[in-house]
Amino acid sequence: MINLNLPILPNDKNVIGILGGGQLGKLIALAASKAGYKTHLYCPKGDNPAEMVVDKITNGEWNDFEKLVQFSEDVACSTSEFENIPSKTLELLSNNTNVIPSNIVFRCAQIRSKEKEMALKSGFNTPKWFLIKNTDDLITASQSLGNKGVLKTNSFGYDGKGQIRIDVETNLFEVWEKLGAVECVLEELLDFKREISIMYFKSTDNTDGFFPLSENLHQDGILKKTIAPAILDETVEQYLKLKTKELSQNLNFYGILAVELFELVDGNIIFNEIAPRPHNSFHWTIDGCDNSQFDILVRTICGLNVKDVSSNGKWEMTNIIGDDVNDLINVYNNQNYLLNLYGKKNTKPGRKMGHYNKKII
Repeated sequence: MINLNLPILPNDKNVIGILGGGQLGKLIALAASKAGYKTHLYCPKGDNPAEMVVDKITNGEWNDFEKLVQFSEDVACSTSEFENIPSKTLELLSNNTNVIPSNIVFRCAQIRSKEKEMALKSGFNTPKWFLIKNTDDLITASQSLGNKGVLKTNSFGYDGKGQIRIDVETNLFEVWEKLGAVECVLEELLDFKREISIMYFKSTDNTDGFFPLSENLHQDGILKKTIAPAILDETVEQYLKLKTKELSQNLNFYGILAVELFELVDGNIIFNEIAPRPHNSFHWTIDGCDNSQFDILVRTICGLNVKDVSSNGKWEMTNIIGDDVNDLINVYNNQNYLLNLYGKKNTKPGRKMGHYNKKII
């Protein structure tokens, strides 16, 4: 439900609920606090950096319906910091509070086949893809793609997890088992020049806008650097923004929405995936814009007016991944690097431990 009694202004009753305790939850809470709002965090027990900066914490599982109902009755609106929260959980919360984005949006983002169908409906080009329910499907689809492609679990994959490249030498039965013998999609392998991402936002008062585009560089399937604003032909950019708005309308979307796209060598733009939450490729906005993606998210869920956000220069964002967090002396010694460590207690290979921004023009 969307509460029509807008805007939601900060007071003791108008608490913002945050679902998920990671770095995005922490940064949402900091933006909310800066705007005068109190925050209530709901997340399972664990290494949760968001717990350091919120006003109230409820530790519970995503299927602990009693705790979820209590949480929903304590907040005026709620938002999620990652897209793998069960849509049933969001649907339950929506009985008592505004859940933005909605469970319908998250359901689409969680299932690759639904996501691609919605992208096609909205006018985006997608890679050639096949829904894979068994090894017979996999063999047939692989042959259709010339025995090369990317096999991805149809749900709950991120940062390169839940996907395996295949080629003519791949044992298809082995990769099927390695991914858990669950429903997958097989996508064609694209020869792309770069990845770009768009962030669109829409407030519950129906105003909307965009951030400047980002250009992304990956390492081992994980975002390593973002450069923004990305340079793109103006006509192409306006077309992509139009398609993003159509996608938003088809989803009845409110909040902030990142759309990842591949620019191919021949110049064509291909849809990759959506993220209906703050996105790593827009962390540069914390220093590069008057209003960061987290500031804008708070405004959208509280029904405050929003509009296009411009940058104050050219920026580079670098992720600090895994053990890199233990070797930051050069970052600390350079005042031009604007460091943001997330406060995670446990370091793991591939885990995002922080980032730093640098103005390059």
